[in-house]
Amino acid sequence: MNKLNLKTIKTFSLVIFVSIFLLTGCISIKGDKKTAKTGPLGVYKSTDASETWKVKNDLLNIEAKKVTINDATIKRIIMDPSDNKVLYLATDRGMFYSLTAADSWQKVNQFKDFSVNDVAVSYFDKCTVFVGSGQSIYRTTDCLRTWQQMYFDKTRKDLQITDIQTEAYNPNVIYAATNKGDVLKSSDNGKTWKTIQRLGSLVRQILIDKDDTRILYVVTASKGLFKTTDSGQTWSHSKEETDLNEALDPFRDSEEGMYLVQDMTRKDTFIYASQYGLLKTTNGGMDWEKIDLITAARKVTIYSLAIDPVNSDIIYYGTDTTLYKSIDGGQNWATKNSPSGSIINFLLIDPTDSNIIYLGNKALPKK
Repeated sequence: MNKLNLKTIKTFSLVIFVSIFLLTGCISIKGDKKTAKTGPLGVYKSTDASETWKVKNDLLNIEAKKVTINDATIKRIIMDPSDNKVLYLATDRGMFYSLTAADSWQKVNQFKDFSVNDVAVSYFDKCTVFVGSGQSIYRTTDCLRTWQQMYFDKTRKDLQITDIQTEAYNPNVIYAATNKGDVLKSSDNGKTWKTIQRLGSLVRQILIDKDDTRILYVVTASKGLFKTTDSGQTWSHSKEETDLNEALDPFRDSEEGMYLVQDMTRKDTFIYASQYGLLKTTNGGMDWEKIDLITAARKVTIYSLAIDPVNSDIIYYGTDTTLYKSIDGGQNWATKNSPSGSIINFLLIDPTDSNIIYLGNKALPKK
C-alpha cells in the first residue's frame, strides 16, 4: 500500500468518526451514560447556553459554616421582572432568594418549615411578593420582612395552591390556582379572592399573555388547556368555536398537560408540553402541530420547557435524566445528561442574556 492510499484511508476514517460523533449529539436519546455524573439537587446555572453547568446552592450563613440547598427539590425559579439578579426559589424546603444571580441564597424564615409551591413578584413594586404554600396565599409588601396570610381554604385539608401570577397591566390583579382545579382571582392586590372557574383537574400553570393581560391560558393535569380572553369572565370550553381541547384531540394524551411557554418574539405563538410530547400553535391554541422529538410520542415525561426569549428557534426541554436542545425550531435535537443526574424540573432563561440559564432539580423516584 503506498503512502498516498494510506493517507487517504486515514483521512476518510477521520471524517467518518467526526460525522458519527456529530450525528450522535443530535440523535442520542439518553446521552453518554458512561460519562454521566450525578451531583446534588438544587440549582444549576449555565452562562454559555447550556454547554456547561455550575452548582449554585450556597446559603449565606452568619456562623461562617458551609450550608447549602443540595438536597432541595426546586419547584419554581422566579426572576424579579425589574431586576434579573434577584431570584426566588419555591422548594420542598421552603422559600429562598438571591440578590446575586444565584451566587448565594438566603432563606426566608417565614417558610422555613413549609413546602412552597410558587412565588410571584409584582411588576409594579419589587417589594410586593406573593407565595403559595399549602392551603394559603401569603403576601409581603416590605421586601420579605413581614408577611400576611391573604387566603386560606380551611374546608379542604389536602388543598394546595399550585400557581400564582401577577399582572403586568393592573397591579391589583392577581391570579392563583389549586390542585382541585380552582382558578382564583383577586382584584385588590390580594386582600380578597374569588373563584372564577372550576376545571375539575389539578391546575399546573396559569400563563398571562404577553400582548394582552386579559388573555389567560390554564394548563391542567388531566383536562387539557383552557383559555379566557376577558380576564376570566368567559372560558374557551363554554363555546365550541373556542374550545382549545377540540384541536388537541388528535394528539393522544395531550390532555395530560405539563407546561406552556409563550414565544416572546411572536404573537399568539406557544409551545405546549404534555404527555403526548411537544405541540406548537401560532394562533392562540385554535390549531396545533406536533414538534418531532427524538423520543416516540407518549414515551417520555417532559417536566420543564423553555424558549429563548430572543431567538425562538432555540428550544430546551428537560426529562427525568436528559436535557434536550434545538437550535432550529425543533427540527433537530441535541442531548446532554442532566447535570445532577436527576429530574430537570424547571428551566429559566434570563431575558436580558439568553446565554444564562437556570436549572432546578427534583430527585428521581426511589425504586
